[in-house]
Amino acid sequence: VEGVVQNVAEIKGRTYVIFGQDWRKDFTFVVSEKVAKDFQERGIKLPELKGKLVRVRGWLKDYKGPSIAIDYPEQVELLFNKASDKVSTQLMPPK
Repeated sequence: VEGVVQNVAEIKGRTYVIFGQDWRKDFTFVVSEKVAKDFQERGIKLPELKGKLVRVRGWLKDYKGPSIAIDYPEQVELLFNKASDKVSTQLMPPK
């Protein structure tokens, strides 16, 4: 799934990265507290993904809207720094 991150919310130890205005209908990827620490160890702050174009890979589930649970940072690919930037594809840096 590719899209521009519209919002990032941290609730009860999970981070919800939302691609649309209505989380009940729009795509969201969910990051557990443990996996969020893996992102941080790589220098990636999930709230800073807001406004950026990303690609997410994984099994799509329908739980309060379409979502993918992230098990590894490699499932998330930063395509552009901002949605309007013209920068080549950049994978999440390795651990």
